Amino acid sequence: MRTGRLYSVFKAAIIAGLAAGLAMGLFHFLLTEPVIDRAIALEEAAAQSYGVTVVSREVQKGMLVIGSALYGALVGIIFALIFTVLERHLPSRRPDIKAVALAGLMWWSVALFPFLKYPANPPGVGDPDTMYFRQVIQFGFMAFSALTMVIAGAGYWRLRRQWLAPRLRRWRLGIAIGLYGFLAMLLFILMPANPDPILVPSDLLRDFRILSLSGQVLFWVGLGGVSALLLRRYAGKELLRE
Repeated sequence: MRTGRLYSVFKAAIIAGLAAGLAMGLFHFLLTEPVIDRAIALEEAAAQSYGVTVVSREVQKGMLVIGSALYGALVGIIFALIFTVLERHLPSRRPDIKAVALAGLMWWSVALFPFLKYPANPPGVGDPDTMYFRQVIQFGFMAFSALTMVIAGAGYWRLRRQWLAPRLRRWRLGIAIGLYGFLAMLLFILMPANPDPILVPSDLLRDFRILSLSGQVLFWVGLGGVSALLLRRYAGKELLRE
């Protein structure tokens, strides 16, 4: 990949990540924070009974949008790295469609699928003694989820090199999807469940999870969409010409 092309990919991905992160941060600031305020009252009551100091809400709210933007920029860099490595393996010849496809795959493997196993919980849920264990299994699930996607993709491209006939395309795709489905199901079954009971009101839990998932959808749609628009613009300027 030429230096100019590489620069364009990273520029597009970082700008898209910043924009998506800001959008997600504003979304949570406007819509999710009132739900968190309800949950934080329960957490503060429990913390006072245990003598635990809770970080002020002013500090948390002030860091929300900034932290989301930094998170978006970091994810944008990772997105650009993966895009440069896998570009020739992604569907279509257009870089904007490739960007949308990669964003969709990443959204499923590191956001939605892990969310189905370990849905987000509001503040105050969970035993502090199990916090590190819960973090390990959540991040471990994300890593293994991404790995299963890589294995299935590698299997597809290996079959593509060996089964060259166009009529075998559906077989290649079917085998790859079946392999991924088997590995994903195995991962979902074998990974341990969240060990802590959920004691917050059901309506609060439902609202928080819906808003958390909506924020993730907004982020990945923003990352993929803005990246696609910028890459198409750069392609029009012949910055991404092979």
